[in-house]
Amino acid sequence: MYGYRIAAISVAATLLCSGAFGAAKPKPKKPAGGANQVKGVTEGKVGDMLFDGHWRFQVLSVSSATPTYTLKVSNAEEDYAKYHDLADYDDASHTFTAKDGNVLIAVDCLAKNGQSKMEQLDWFSDQQNTALTDNQSNSYTPIVIDMKSNGIWVTKKMLQGSSETLTMVFAVPTGTTPQDLVVTLKNWEDHKGKDVRVHLMPAAN
Repeated sequence: MYGYRIAAISVAATLLCSGAFGAAKPKPKKPAGGANQVKGVTEGKVGDMLFDGHWRFQVLSVSSATPTYTLKVSNAEEDYAKYHDLADYDDASHTFTAKDGNVLIAVDCLAKNGQSKMEQLDWFSDQQNTALTDNQSNSYTPIVIDMKSNGIWVTKKMLQGSSETLTMVFAVPTGTTPQDLVVTLKNWEDHKGKDVRVHLMPAAN
């Protein structure tokens, strides 16, 4: 009996070492950026953290329509061609003033790098679908992106998991009711990106 037990222990040890009981499974890697959003969630409402597989994006708040907007980042790089038909800009106060018939709507957002390397978001070059839509099926492109930038409408360089708050400002006709915000999340480096959509109006009951 004693010899039988020794033989059984020896066989079990051999099987264990040979991997017959199955190798230990490696621990799953944490998603880049340290968050647990599901890849592919590219549509939601204000406050939702969306993730397109590369960038996380969240709309924090939407302002009421106002005639003026003052930059939070006074040296944010802007493009005269994008705003001059719809608003005037005062260099001394860093303030945009909507032209007659228009008002300004500011959307506060958070962008976070969910990739494993340093990247920048680009809202300037190539195809861009970034726009505010209203309840009459009209769309309006931003006239200002208020943020710490590294080029016109290009974010600062962001490490894996780092983030930047920014404000997109839209000039719209007086009386406009905003409905959705569509944002193209595109890497500056490889010019590849996807769109996310945020519903700004509460869902109808």
